[in-house]
Amino acid sequence: MAEPLPLNKFRLITASLQTGNNTIYREDLDVASIILSTQITNLTNTTHQVSVKIQKGVSGGYTNLVHSGSIPPGESFNPLAGKIVLERNDGLIVYTPAAAGSLDLILSILENANS
Repeated sequence: MAEPLPLNKFRLITASLQTGNNTIYREDLDVASIILSTQITNLTNTTHQVSVKIQKGVSGGYTNLVHSGSIPPGESFNPLAGKIVLERNDGLIVYTPAAAGSLDLILSILENANS
């Protein structure tokens, strides 16, 4: 018998972004995943661009939340104006042309198994 999911589970995800698309989170537990906040920090002395998008389903299209947002040297960027709800197989994708290790990301999520 499968272990029951906790009603509420808070998660903190950290990532060092790579060049190209970075799948930061994909909802695959059939819970309501609520992105509470995200922060992207530029660790370099050069301005970097990021695009933040939601992918609807594993092979679905992308919807941009931020397209080519600029992060100045040594600064942080919060690409979300509010909370975002992800359904089963939806993903949070961050794209950057920056060199690997130039940008760090912190993502705070609430997974709610109440249906």
